[in-house]
Amino acid sequence: MCGIAGFYSSNKVFSQEELVCMTKVLAHRGPNAEGFFTDEIIGLGHRRLSILDLSDRANQPMHSHDGRYVIIYNGEVYNFQEIASSLKSTTPLQPTLNFNTSSDTEVILEAFVQQGVDFVLQLNGMFAIAIYDKVDKTLYLFRDRVGIKPLYYYWDGENFAFASEIKSLLQLKFIPREIDKTAVRDFLHLGYVPTPISIYKSIKKMRSGSWIKISGKTFEEQKYWNINSKLLNKTVTSKEQAMVKLSDLIISSVQY
Repeated sequence: MCGIAGFYSSNKVFSQEELVCMTKVLAHRGPNAEGFFTDEIIGLGHRRLSILDLSDRANQPMHSHDGRYVIIYNGEVYNFQEIASSLKSTTPLQPTLNFNTSSDTEVILEAFVQQGVDFVLQLNGMFAIAIYDKVDKTLYLFRDRVGIKPLYYYWDGENFAFASEIKSLLQLKFIPREIDKTAVRDFLHLGYVPTPISIYKSIKKMRSGSWIKISGKTFEEQKYWNINSKLLNKTVTSKEQAMVKLSDLIISSVQY
């Protein structure tokens, strides 16, 4: 588990000090390292729990090999080694990319560099990812298929902020604190607040299986995965066949 937080604003309504506060309240999610990236319109903060590559080289924010993109990421992608082997190097004599770390973060970022937003279709795992294009000044967010890793955001048409937890967003004094009565009703009825709303009117939960693109004052959200598209019309009627299929899936899952 790691913690990510950040903001995007051409109006400079957010500050470096607020970014530090946003990130520090996520320290329990990542006690091993803290990192920041800022430019004239964006701030990215990360708290790291070291799992795969324990070295400082795998700390975040992490920059792409070409220097254009920067990533912060919470989660784990189980098939990152398979993805890494498919990525091409810019050197003709080297068929695959040379990586500087053994972390999935670096593979995720380089996959985005080569394939754009469609890279997310390859990911097998749980994740909340933010990638910033320093040239086009565009921010991308990705959330895993069923929403295992949390991601909340604020958007008022000009200013955007996001974080792994609501209390991180509340470090931004700019964000209104009005309670959403619908969320209260839903919580009392269901025992949870359903996506995309949260307890605050101004803060939303990012939808699972979706990506968000922020560029200037343009907000775009798109679903890349829906469970209904994976349900087959054909029903397995053989108990033996069903047991073999289930066994194969469990073994594959545990191996990953």
